[in-house]
Amino acid sequence: MAVSDFDKIWQYLRIISRKLNLKAIFAPSTTAAFIGFTIGLVPQIRNLIISGNAPFHVVQDSALLLGDAAIPIVTLIVGGNLLRGLKGPAGICMSLVIGVIAVRYVLLPLLGIVIIKTAVRFGLVHSDPLYQFILLLHYALPPAMNIGR
Repeated sequence: MAVSDFDKIWQYLRIISRKLNLKAIFAPSTTAAFIGFTIGLVPQIRNLIISGNAPFHVVQDSALLLGDAAIPIVTLIVGGNLLRGLKGPAGICMSLVIGVIAVRYVLLPLLGIVIIKTAVRFGLVHSDPLYQFILLLHYALPPAMNIGR
């Protein structure tokens, strides 16, 4: 009995899907980025959600509300993990926690200021203040990461 090309392709896709870690590929942040790109690239969908009189404008408002809460939530998660480490059986020492806080919230933003200002002085970065501010945000905000397990 001859196997059709469709059956061969289907069998090959099943083999690949078993070998791939689909939970990592379809993490919530990856899925959200894919949906966002799709909405942004397809004008018909974009006009349904984003324009001023869009029928599904509530979707954008809800996403904006959730997005505004993301940075404080990540900061709380980092603080909770540090506190759990202090109280946990592993017993992370206080100097490590203070070091993480100092580096993350003091040293890294200061390093960002030095790097950006030096790059502006050497002409590697435009002297537009808004552009510099956006670059500095990368040093002051938590990194993009998958929080879920």
